[in-house]
Amino acid sequence: MTQIRFEYVSVGLPRPMLRRGLSTKGQRLSTIAQAQQKPSITVLGGGVIGLTSALRIKQQYPDASVTIIGEKIATETTSEGAGGLWKPFALTGTPDSLVNAWGKETLDHYMGIYLSPDAPKAGIVLTSAYELFQEKVDDPAWATLVPQFRHLTEEEIAFYDHSGTHVHGIAYTTIIAEGRLYMQWVLSKLMEAGNVDIVRKRIEHVSEIGDAQVVINCTGLGARELFNDQSMYGIRGHVLRVRAPWVRHHVESHSLDASKPAYIIPNTDTVVLGGTKVPGDEDTTSTEEERQEIFDRCQAIVPSLSSAEILSSWVGLRPGRNGIRLEAEMLDGTNIPVIHNYGHGGSGLTLAWGCAGNVLKLLQQHL
Repeated sequence: MTQIRFEYVSVGLPRPMLRRGLSTKGQRLSTIAQAQQKPSITVLGGGVIGLTSALRIKQQYPDASVTIIGEKIATETTSEGAGGLWKPFALTGTPDSLVNAWGKETLDHYMGIYLSPDAPKAGIVLTSAYELFQEKVDDPAWATLVPQFRHLTEEEIAFYDHSGTHVHGIAYTTIIAEGRLYMQWVLSKLMEAGNVDIVRKRIEHVSEIGDAQVVINCTGLGARELFNDQSMYGIRGHVLRVRAPWVRHHVESHSLDASKPAYIIPNTDTVVLGGTKVPGDEDTTSTEEERQEIFDRCQAIVPSLSSAEILSSWVGLRPGRNGIRLEAEMLDGTNIPVIHNYGHGGSGLTLAWGCAGNVLKLLQQHL
C-alpha cells in the first residue's frame, strides 16, 4: 500500500564529490538472481519527471520498493502550472535525435491514454494547433512526429494575423496533457502499484537519502545545489488562466522577441494564456503590468478573449540546462549508482515518458 509521509527537514551539509562515469562490472549487481530480488529505489523529485520515472520503474519491477522524496509533490510543483501542450519548448543543447525519440515515446503514451477510458481523468485532450511567425523559419525537427503537420495558407494566416505582421505559419494535431490532472493520474497509478513511499522532505545532501540500492535524480533546478550542477538555470514562465470555454484550439504567435511569446492553450476548465520565456530570470513575482501585457498579446491574435474572465496568474521556473542530463554515475566512496534525469526546460510533460524509458535502460545495468 502506498504511504505518504510528511517530513520537513532542512540541514546544510557539504555537497558530495561525484566521480563521473559508470561503475565497474564488479560494482554492478547485474546477475539474473539479483535482478529478481526486490530492489530498493529512491527517486528524488516529485514533479512529472520524478513521478513518471517512478511509475515506469514500478511497471517494469512490480516488486520494487520505491521511495519518492521531494520538497513539493505532484500538483505543488512546476508541472502543475504548465499548459501541457505536447511540443518541445524552451529546450537547448539536446540533440534532435534524442528529443524526437523521447518525444515520440511520450506522445504515443498520451495517444494511448486518449483512446482509453482514462482520458478525462488524466487530462488528455487531442487538439489542433496553429502557430504564426513574423519571419520564414524551417520546419521544426519534430514535424514528422505529429499528425497532419502542414503550412498555413495566406488566408489562414490572415485569420489570426490582425496586425498584418506574420508571414509564415504551421498547423498540426497534438496532445494537451493538463499537468494538474495528469499528475494526479500518475499518482493514482503509483498508489495502485503499491509498495511506494512518498516523503515530503527537503534534501540538501545525499547522505539524507537513507538506504537505497539505486537513486534516480529528478530534482530539476534543485540539482544545482544538491549535485553541484552549476550549469542549471531557471527559465521564468508567467501564465494566466482565464475562463473562455469557446476557445478550443492552440494558437501561438512567435514575435521577434523570443522572451515574450503569445500562446493560448485550452485546458479542461480554463484556458492558459502565456507568457514569458526568460533564461536566467528567477523572479517568481507576478506583476500587474506583465499580466496585462500577456493578456493583450493573446487578445491580439484571438480578439474574443476580451470577454474572458481572468481567474489567476502563475509564475514558475523551468529547469534550464544546455542539454538534458540523462546518465548514470557512482557517488564517491559508495556502491550506490545515481541515475540523473533532469534539465528538461519547458519540455517536462513533452519528454517525461520517453526519458523515463531511458532511465529503465540505465537501471537494468545496476540491478
